[in-house]
Amino acid sequence: MKQKHYDYLVVGSGLYGATFARQAADAGKSVLVIDKRDHIAGNVYTKKEHNIHVHVYGAHIFHTNNERVWQYLNRFTKFNRFTNSPVANYKG
Repeated sequence: MKQKHYDYLVVGSGLYGATFARQAADAGKSVLVIDKRDHIAGNVYTKKEHNIHVHVYGAHIFHTNNERVWQYLNRFTKFNRFTNSPVANYKG
C-alpha cells in the first residue's frame, strides 16, 4: 500500500491548529490534522441542539479591533453582536 505524504502534521484542531492548517492548505500544502476529540475547534466547539448553538466547554466571546483578523474569521462563521457590559459595586 502506498503511503500518503503530507507537508504538515497538525496535532490538535483548536484555534491555533485549525488556523495553521487552513493557512497551510491555502498556501497549497497538504496537511493532516489529528485530534483526540471526535470534533474540531478545541474548547470553542459548539453543537446544535434544537436549532440552538450550545457551547460545549463553556461560553466564549471573541473580540478584536483588527479588521484583517475580523475579515479572515468571517470567511468561516457568522458572529452574533454582543457587547460586554460588566457592572461593579465597590464598597457597597
